[in-house]
Amino acid sequence: MFTFDFLNARHGDSFLVRWGSPKAKVMLVDGGPSQVFEKSLRERLSQLPADAQGIPRIDIVCLSHVDDDHAVGLLKLLRQIEHARDDQEPDPFAVKRVWFNSVDELVDRVSPGLSASTQEIIDRASEESRAVRASYNQGRAIRDAAAALGLDGNPLFDGPLIEGEETTLAQLHITVVAPDNTALQKLTERWRKARQLRDPSVITSAYADDSIPNLSSIVLMLTHRGRTALLTGDARGDRILAGLRATGLLDDTGPLHVDLLKLPHHGSDRNVESDFFENIHADHYVISADGVKHHHPSEDTLRMLVDSRDRDDEYTIHLTNRIGFADDTLDELRNNRNFTVDVRAAADLALVIKVGDEA
Repeated sequence: MFTFDFLNARHGDSFLVRWGSPKAKVMLVDGGPSQVFEKSLRERLSQLPADAQGIPRIDIVCLSHVDDDHAVGLLKLLRQIEHARDDQEPDPFAVKRVWFNSVDELVDRVSPGLSASTQEIIDRASEESRAVRASYNQGRAIRDAAAALGLDGNPLFDGPLIEGEETTLAQLHITVVAPDNTALQKLTERWRKARQLRDPSVITSAYADDSIPNLSSIVLMLTHRGRTALLTGDARGDRILAGLRATGLLDDTGPLHVDLLKLPHHGSDRNVESDFFENIHADHYVISADGVKHHHPSEDTLRMLVDSRDRDDEYTIHLTNRIGFADDTLDELRNNRNFTVDVRAAADLALVIKVGDEA
């Protein structure tokens, strides 16, 4: 059985995937923005089963992409472990693996040495832009923290998580759907242009319009005992569909069915069009958002989702927070349809979704 714990990550993402028995394995995906670690994530992690040394165990920590509303909590987690070791105290959490793609690593895969040759320009961009500073520097900090803990290099993958890479851990099969070569080429073009023009504004504009973080976002298809979950980070819908086709998970015989779909970019209509939902059907659609900092989820996204399904289809739309405009839109769409809506209770640390039967 899969169990998913979607935390109140405010306008960001942070959730646990648990699978297997009798001792469940645990993957933590993203850590949410500022205050999420202190207010919900740390407490939820402290409740995890302990390893042989009595320390809560996290088998995989995965950062979907370097962006403030996904990375801050993970950086705080890794630094807490670092500080404990510096003080010669036991690790507060036993992290076994860290998976993430640094932008440096991705552009160097296409053009070796490019990141080093643009470092001065990126440093200047960081001084001028809060978006660059928050994202790029956090990525560097997470890379350094993982290395200090002996967890660098994406263990089990031994390199970047890019389209087509696969691995298996304790009967959980993981297929990387994105980023793909098209996305990597676009990332690299930005860096080359910045180097050619010696202009930090090229990097600044890329981060400001979300293209850099979203193009590099990791998308994972998880499969366990015949159950499936598609975790999309903030990736664009067209890149997700392209990756699903390239990996043979989606073909022309009909829509791909998954048990759980985490909507891209908190339900933003900037990341998806109607064909995304027409090509991917799920029993559980999950939206991590609070509707406060950004107008997520978009009403148009909710309409595209519902319009993609037949009126008698049964499925559930889950939200990590009560959002007035989303409630109003879903109430309007619910007429003569069989979908249900599930919202995390305000007093709960997480919205818990169980998929499949006990092993």
